[in-house]
Amino acid sequence: MTADVHQDLARSFGSLSSFLLAGGSPVDARQRLVELAKTSIPACDWACITMRPDDKPPRTICASDSTASEVDQMQYAAGNGPCLDAARSRQPVWSTDLTEDQRWPQFRALVVADGRVKSVLSFHLLDEPAPTALNMYSATRGAFDDSIAAGTLFAIHATTLMSHADSERRAQSLGDALTTSRQIGAAVGILMSAHKLTEEQAFQLLRTASNHLNRKLHDVAREVTELGEVPRTTPSDRTR
Repeated sequence: MTADVHQDLARSFGSLSSFLLAGGSPVDARQRLVELAKTSIPACDWACITMRPDDKPPRTICASDSTASEVDQMQYAAGNGPCLDAARSRQPVWSTDLTEDQRWPQFRALVVADGRVKSVLSFHLLDEPAPTALNMYSATRGAFDDSIAAGTLFAIHATTLMSHADSERRAQSLGDALTTSRQIGAAVGILMSAHKLTEEQAFQLLRTASNHLNRKLHDVAREVTELGEVPRTTPSDRTR
């Protein structure tokens, strides 16, 4: 693998990181990642990312196209396959010829019947929030025999990017939770002062309004902070 390949990957993943830092969504970043795999890894015709939780069925969280998703689904249906192994393994999992590979008999039968995919290269990416693998498929036998090094470097970059994306998601979730908490606290304080209520009584008043109006508690709390009183109707009712 040449120095130019290293530099090209570094630039491409640098652009993806900048996209996240600028507020781009982790979902869009993952989609860009699998599309980048198709253009960066020789002979990669399709790419996707598999998530394999312990307590739920495996699922494909992004794919370059329908073929990648459909081949993943064959593995899920069979209960075995390279992407499922890679999600739980620290080592690359690849097959030079899936039509002859005996490691995953049920998956092999489905692949042979389908006829599109001949070889695969899969890498473990993350363990949290669930074991995750990057899968690259090719319509050519032996397609990845000379691409293990390039694939490994790509997976290292991808792991870093997805870790960053997950950190951004957690930070956003924490920020949302803190905002909600502050809104509810402010609303409780307003109701305590306006109606001479205890903290518990004010909070219960908010919950009652939330249930009665079929609206989320933080939405009701935000309106209390804006209007100074518990809403009696929904916003749509007031515009009629």
